[in-house]
Amino acid sequence: MTRILVADDDAHIRKLVTLYLKNEGFEPVEARDGVEALSIMENSAIDVVILDIMMPHLDGWDVCKEIRKTYPDTPLLMVTVKAEMAQKVKGYQLGTDDYLTKPFDPIELIMRVKALLKRYRIAASQTIQLGDIVLDLRAFKVIRGDEVLTLPLKEFELLCKLASSVNFFLEQEQSDKDR
Repeated sequence: MTRILVADDDAHIRKLVTLYLKNEGFEPVEARDGVEALSIMENSAIDVVILDIMMPHLDGWDVCKEIRKTYPDTPLLMVTVKAEMAQKVKGYQLGTDDYLTKPFDPIELIMRVKALLKRYRIAASQTIQLGDIVLDLRAFKVIRGDEVLTLPLKEFELLCKLASSVNFFLEQEQSDKDR
């Protein structure tokens, strides 16, 4: 599974980004500040970094510099309120691969992450498993044991959306039973 570090001091933004990443099959890892972000990078395999600039203890500029020194091939997306051209230029000069200003549309952020993954040829999680059924997201196939079923694209996308929501519905059902 593709692990994505979300480094932002704003808990609401971290939670929003994390939710969208999880819904796309990614494994988000959260950091509240630059020091924690670098610690996670040292101790975990991270495939993509989403990095805020204005964070306590160690800002995103310094984190970006450190990531580029130690992990030069890790895709990095800066997400910040700093929308001035000079700030964007600084971000690119320090080594960011992409730059997105707040407020942003979470869907656009996901599309940019996917573009970075494609550019860096990092394979995102390409399967969804439900019991003994596997949905192959690359081949648009449903696999159960030795049986393989190829669906039309729209039907496959709908099935994937439903399969991705199974845990949500099961949690809601359990919550209703507990009341």
